[in-house]
Amino acid sequence: MTATRLSGLRKMEGRRVCLALVGGSRIDDCELMSAASGCRSVWIFRNGADEFISAAAVLDYWESRP
Repeated sequence: MTATRLSGLRKMEGRRVCLALVGGSRIDDCELMSAASGCRSVWIFRNGADEFISAAAVLDYWESRP
């Protein structure tokens, strides 16, 4: 993920998002906790647990529908 894309993702912190990952998998409807600059991981909350995803593994993102 480029710095520009990471910056856009950071603007969605606190919202429900979907993530498309390298390898064709997706994470749907998780809460984006943090995508801080300088970090190599994205912090999400899904299914009652915190998870950390490599920022390099995120290909695309979009806000979940309510």
